[in-house]
Amino acid sequence: MNRQKPLVIVVDDEATNLQILKDILQEDYTVRLSPSGERALAYMEQHIPDMLLMDLQMPGMNGYDVIRAMSVNPLLRDVPVLILTAQEDRESEEMAFRLGAVDYIRKPISSGVVKARLQLHMELQNHRKDLEGLVNVRTDQLRKAQDAILNILANMTAFRDNETGAHIKRTTIYTQLLMENLMRKRHPGYLVEPQYMDSVIRCAKLHDIGKVAISDTILFKPGKLTVEEFEVIKKHTNYGAYIIDTAIDELGETSFFLNVAREIIIGHHEKWNGSGYPFGVKGESIPLSARVMAIADVYDALISERPYKKAFTHSTSMNIILKDSGTHFDPTLVELSLDVMEGFKDIALMHQDDEGLTIYDGIYL
Repeated sequence: MNRQKPLVIVVDDEATNLQILKDILQEDYTVRLSPSGERALAYMEQHIPDMLLMDLQMPGMNGYDVIRAMSVNPLLRDVPVLILTAQEDRESEEMAFRLGAVDYIRKPISSGVVKARLQLHMELQNHRKDLEGLVNVRTDQLRKAQDAILNILANMTAFRDNETGAHIKRTTIYTQLLMENLMRKRHPGYLVEPQYMDSVIRCAKLHDIGKVAISDTILFKPGKLTVEEFEVIKKHTNYGAYIIDTAIDELGETSFFLNVAREIIIGHHEKWNGSGYPFGVKGESIPLSARVMAIADVYDALISERPYKKAFTHSTSMNIILKDSGTHFDPTLVELSLDVMEGFKDIALMHQDDEGLTIYDGIYL
């Protein structure tokens, strides 16, 4: 099977130079010629080259302008650019390198030099792609290991109580809907980047991990807790943070997703007006991840039947959340989330407490 030749685009306003370079390169490369930077950029929008050879001084868009335009285009920013120029001054050369050019070939054109430089940079580019492939494989392996750890921790809680297991599943899906909604809306002050959204969704399942340290007598009490017993229950946030702190210490480095998990665990019972626990943090001092988790957690508690309460309807639960917006919940977050929260009802119906032991094994959308 014939291996497709690498695509090289040559940009020069001198037709003679274009023809010379085509004659030099066409045996080893697929060569496309352009007499201007504008036309080269238009072509590259549809055909991403393996390499670009370009003159610096051209009418209209010069070589510097083309490099700048490529640097802000995600599809073109990694294309190696080799500069072809008759200029001798160091300033031009330094400027080209600062903008991202990888080499600087002087005119008049030498066939041997051009071939050697292109071969060198093709090999470097292939090596970079191979390294990126290895990094992607290792990143995927790391993510799978992280998810395995998260699932083990979440299942520690789920095994103790079937209701808790279904609660973990539902609240994780609620959290996913809320975070994806913030990502779409891009509201000022609530801008969510993909890595952060991903970490919040993955770590939501750990919000109640600290309950493994609460005694069965209190955790499974068939009735309303006393004031003293509720004080014990409240400690699950601290216990959970301690579990995550131990994992972070074992890693010996800052772990982004574990730190997000800690934010959720320690902060999901804090309230917007500062009346929550464990620290009475208020307003935007509460991490966004914990503010999102608070909505998901309380909604699920409201629609769930417990020994000490009947299940509220979706409508009643939503009215309670609206009433507590600005006291318990972040009011802007509630306002931004109302449309997607209408979908919570269907999620709750799909994943009910009586469906058997719920072991979390991923995101359910």
